[in-house]
Amino acid sequence: MKEAFKINPFERDSMVLIGISLSVAFWFIESFMHIFLSPGFSFSENLFGANLYDIYSRVIVLCLFLIFGSHVQYTINNRRKAESALRESEEKYRSILESIEEGYYEVDLNGNITFFNDSFRRILGLSSSELLGRNQKEFLSEENLKKIIIEAKKVFKTGRPNSLFEVEYVNKNGSNRIIEASIALFTDSKSNPAGFRGIARDVTEKRIMERKLIEADKKLQAARGATILGLAKLAEYRDMDTGLHLERMREYSKILAEALSDLPDYKDYITNEYIDDVFNSSILHDIGKVGIPDSILLKPTTLTPEEFEIMKSHARLGGEAIELIELETKGQSFLTIGREIAYYHHEKWDGSGYPEGLKGEAIPLSARLIALADVYDALTSKRVYKESYSHEKVKEMILKARGKHFAPEVVDAFLAQEEKFKSIRLNMQDSDHACVMHDY
Repeated sequence: MKEAFKINPFERDSMVLIGISLSVAFWFIESFMHIFLSPGFSFSENLFGANLYDIYSRVIVLCLFLIFGSHVQYTINNRRKAESALRESEEKYRSILESIEEGYYEVDLNGNITFFNDSFRRILGLSSSELLGRNQKEFLSEENLKKIIIEAKKVFKTGRPNSLFEVEYVNKNGSNRIIEASIALFTDSKSNPAGFRGIARDVTEKRIMERKLIEADKKLQAARGATILGLAKLAEYRDMDTGLHLERMREYSKILAEALSDLPDYKDYITNEYIDDVFNSSILHDIGKVGIPDSILLKPTTLTPEEFEIMKSHARLGGEAIELIELETKGQSFLTIGREIAYYHHEKWDGSGYPEGLKGEAIPLSARLIALADVYDALTSKRVYKESYSHEKVKEMILKARGKHFAPEVVDAFLAQEEKFKSIRLNMQDSDHACVMHDY
């Protein structure tokens, strides 16, 4: 490329030589006419003039030609250099555009395609002749066309490139391609808007893969939830009818977690993932009851102090059982939350709970949530040793236990969401048989 536009030395000084040649020719022609047309012939006089000072006029003419020739040559040389640099720049620009994997396009203000690279052509599956001059709307649905028009108007109004957005193009074979595109305004030589340019990246396969992963994750989460529920049900299937205690526990715990997530102290801790883990793991709170003898677990009367101590061990048994499973996994998972809940859901805010007598914020947040949800469900449900209490009575009992049994912020969250608690209680009621096991 550089050799093609290289200027040789003779060509570079040609205008200077032409200037000198013209001045010399002018001089000799003038002298020749003087020699042959003058009546009194004198070679030196006619060549240099009768007065030798006449030579100054000829020298001045020579200098003018030299100056003019040099200036013209300088201008021409600079122009050639600029043209050469421009050609090299354009070649480099086009070479770069053709080598990038992303599609590059330019359209006029009406949306007609005026320039594109090979990658953009391949996205639409068209040849260069089939694509050049076509309008974008030929490859877009009405919905996607509106999306591009909205983005283009924003760019035209502000003059700033837009953020990446996704739009679907219809390629030659009729299939939709998901394109991640950008739009920027470009101007003509007079700085007037001339059209739009941008980058287009085909992300169809990536989005399809992401959707498959999302679907697979949903199925995995559903399977995990069903597995956890089935595991938790084992602890209660020793009764003929376990009712919907576990299902209600999931809903209550989720409501409380979502309410707390809006508070400044918890918004960074209680994420959507955390809420899901609490929802799924809450039903493991009494998994340790599988280790409690039937004679105690199903006793139709009040437990003795000795029996109650045995019953209290279900928290430790459940926590240890989940911990053994957790050791086989790497990193924190829903089992971490499940272990916290199983171990500590009978701890109390004032430190009077069990199994370790933890106090205040030493009690894991998940266990604080389940503590209230479990008591609320136990008191509003019929049990072998009592009838069910009304929502208002249980609410009064919970308020009295604020700062004692229950964490203050959890009670406040319950009060803020009590209508949802009432709705779940009414819509997920137990059958008459689901009232055998003790809730200690």
